[in-house]
Amino acid sequence: MKDNSDVSPIESILTLAHEIIDECPSCAAKASRIAMWASEIRERRPGAEELAALIDATCQGALTDAQRSHLIEGLRALVRFAE
Repeated sequence: MKDNSDVSPIESILTLAHEIIDECPSCAAKASRIAMWASEIRERRPGAEELAALIDATCQGALTDAQRSHLIEGLRALVRFAE
């Protein structure tokens, strides 16, 4: 994959997923799911509540309240500026 800093992270993910689909048939199903997820993020970005639910489900209480808040805010910034 070419390094192009002018391309959004979502576009980079989609490009890489499509390259994987084309070059690795055994990985195509997983890469297709990644491409579908990235497209959904581009179309409808999750809100703070959805990101908090994702963090809570993923980390299962392993974070302090401050770490949780910082991670949620960081993800919100990433989602806002992803494209």
